[in-house]
Amino acid sequence: MFDICVVVLCGIPGSGKSTFAKSMITKQTPLENSVDWGLRNDSTTTHWLLVSYDDIIPSDLEKDIIEKEIPNAWKECRENIQNAVENIVRELQKNTVAPESYTTGKETSDCHFESFELFLQSLTHREDGTVVILIDDNMYYSSMRHKYYQLARKYGVAFCQVHIECDPNLALIRNRQRLSRQVPDDVILKMAMRFEVPNPDQNSWEKHSITVNTNSGPEALENSLIETIEVVQRALADPTTPVLEEVDPASREEDRKICSENMIHQADLIMRKLIAENMKKASGRTADKTYVRTLSASLSDIKSDILQKLKRGVVYFNSLENMTDKLRDIFFEKMVEAGYG
Repeated sequence: MFDICVVVLCGIPGSGKSTFAKSMITKQTPLENSVDWGLRNDSTTTHWLLVSYDDIIPSDLEKDIIEKEIPNAWKECRENIQNAVENIVRELQKNTVAPESYTTGKETSDCHFESFELFLQSLTHREDGTVVILIDDNMYYSSMRHKYYQLARKYGVAFCQVHIECDPNLALIRNRQRLSRQVPDDVILKMAMRFEVPNPDQNSWEKHSITVNTNSGPEALENSLIETIEVVQRALADPTTPVLEEVDPASREEDRKICSENMIHQADLIMRKLIAENMKKASGRTADKTYVRTLSASLSDIKSDILQKLKRGVVYFNSLENMTDKLRDIFFEKMVEAGYG
């Protein structure tokens, strides 16, 4: 079976994401020889798949989505790409990638991008190795990146993030030098203001993250490449696991014992703090009192729902020690579902 890592690159337009992604792939052979991946002895081959949103989404459509803020069109494009990536991961988790996995036709699979199909074809009948899937997009909201974390967690594969940091003024200059797909200056500046950088201290799901500053020269970039590969290595050695567990009726009584009154009380305190953090953040972003009141009510409903599931034993934690991080993940996931990610 393949060892898989989903790597999300995020940064404003002109920050150098695509250049860095291609450098990772170009430089991966010598780095692969110098880094102990900590994987099985037979996993000596690394296969790289670059998923560039710029290459997949037509430039004219992207322009309309950004300038006219067409949420449904943007959501549809992103979901199509995410579905195709999920199909790749699903196929790779089979013992062998068979030819029928990538044959074209509506009746076969949802992997409807030619480059993805060719990638699967290149792995025909292989049974081991490492696959690194690089997601190249702006991903300026954490909720956008969280969707790929959910995908990784669904299949129990590795996940990490690379934040490409760049001075907005330098990004504007680079963007103007592009021969195609130039982004309006005001869009870049607005995105820079709204950008939510990975925050491992607040979100445990972002623990395997690195920030790469592209303001400097080639030497600094070379060091960043090595450090980034090491983050991928750590993520591969620590793949994701589900945090929200459903229990069957036969074991529900035992799970109720785990969800003791003390654990429920601690969960309530933790989520009160999460609500306070998110309300403070929202108040700093907007003066819309109606929005703030609606958010407050939604977060309270989320807390009540999770507490009820704890009391019924539908949701449980193995110990108080691991409850804080897992509660943050569950709470954030519910926020995303409610449209507040």
